[in-house]
Amino acid sequence: MDQFDFRYLTTVVFTSIFGVFGIYHLLSFVVLKHRLLLYYFILILGLTLHWSLYFFLNGAFGGEFAVLADKASLTTAMITTSGLLLFTKSYLNITADNHPLLSKIYKVTQQIVVGLPVLHITNHLTAQIGWLNDSLVLMAAFMAMYAILLNIFSGIRLFRSHELNRYYLYSYTPILMAALLYIGTWFAKRYYDFDVNPILLTTSILVTFQLILFSLIIGFKYKAIEEQHMQMQVNANKRLEAEVAKQTADLQMAKKALEDQNEELEKINQLKNKLFSLLSHDVRVPLNNVVTIIELIQQDIEDSELKPITENLKNEISDKVSMVNDLLKWSYQQLDGVGMDKEECDLNKVLESIKDEFSRMAQDKNITIEMEVSQPTLVIDPTMLKVVLRNLTSNAIKFSDNGQKVVLWSQKQGEHIELGVKDFGMGMEKDWYQRLQNDKRPEIRKGTKGEKGTGFGLVIAKDFVEMNGGQLICESEMGEGTNFILRFPANSDNTTSQTKTSNSPVHSF
Repeated sequence: MDQFDFRYLTTVVFTSIFGVFGIYHLLSFVVLKHRLLLYYFILILGLTLHWSLYFFLNGAFGGEFAVLADKASLTTAMITTSGLLLFTKSYLNITADNHPLLSKIYKVTQQIVVGLPVLHITNHLTAQIGWLNDSLVLMAAFMAMYAILLNIFSGIRLFRSHELNRYYLYSYTPILMAALLYIGTWFAKRYYDFDVNPILLTTSILVTFQLILFSLIIGFKYKAIEEQHMQMQVNANKRLEAEVAKQTADLQMAKKALEDQNEELEKINQLKNKLFSLLSHDVRVPLNNVVTIIELIQQDIEDSELKPITENLKNEISDKVSMVNDLLKWSYQQLDGVGMDKEECDLNKVLESIKDEFSRMAQDKNITIEMEVSQPTLVIDPTMLKVVLRNLTSNAIKFSDNGQKVVLWSQKQGEHIELGVKDFGMGMEKDWYQRLQNDKRPEIRKGTKGEKGTGFGLVIAKDFVEMNGGQLICESEMGEGTNFILRFPANSDNTTSQTKTSNSPVHSF
């Protein structure tokens, strides 16, 4: 086989090999849409075009095509160099964010590599300056070698940044040797005449081997990318699980809050039931009936001594009916849930109104109602407060003997504001509070004159005090009397000053 046939054969074989590699990676890019494959295709395209120029350089297609092929060799070499730069930059993940200086060097190098063919073609089509053409050809050879050295430097520089970068540096030996042989032969051929076929064959084999190695490291790269995506998916799933767990916890908290709210609504509903039971069955109807009976009796009575007694009795019962009607009216306004309308109450006026309201009841037992007010104001629902005080005052009079006294009092005690009703009568057992906690009606007892009660009063009093943020406390001893204390925190709503410092012994017996 002569020299021409051997060169032609090697050109056909290796051009075909490069072409197959190029088509395969172009199709891979179309499917996978990854830029690394596109840059690798540009590299292989440049090699294929550069190796195929021999078909024209040997003159088989005429002298004009041979000249054109010689001029095109710079462009095909720069296409190869450009593809190699892009491929390396993408594979080593060199970006302006993580490696700004190196990325800028690649950008400038890429611009020079692209600009050389443009200047070369422009010169050929216009001025056709010989020395400029030679200078551009030499510069192209220099840029090809510089690009290879830059890629080696980048591989060394980023050797430890990622495990795959080591594979790139290890696989770079064939193309480095091929470049040195090819460019060295190109320079030597300009000055000496020798057989280049063995060198070209060696270069072609090295380049083919390099393409195989690059294809392998691309496979490793994709495997790493797949593992990275899987890890990202795992992390995303973990974050999603954590978010679901958090949302679940929030829902459980919301459920608990809703259950607590429902429980509170149930308590409110029970309170309304107690309230209406007291008003409708135990108090209002019997009192109205008594008033009617007294009015009928007054129409027939002629004894002048009995008329004042019946008139006082009628007035006293009418007062109670009025009180109950006011309470019932207020209760109907709260059918959607027992509500509160807090305001700053003048305790002097409130306690004075309670004293006046029960004055006739106290006179019947010769009981004195006294007031000891050292804390003048309290922020509270006034209607609820009056309901509580009416009940406690009525009980105090009911369970006191003739000639005793009842004290309506208020004071500032440390971090609390306290007010209450104190008597010195029968006293009561201390288990009443436990009965209230169990939602049971306190034991019904008769007063000192046989007065009867429903037992619901303390239940409602306790509920109303607690709804206003307070506590109902009972200090009592059998035969010594009872002191009911309404204790409220002296918070921002209750920051009024006392009119005087109180050392009133209202808590002791």
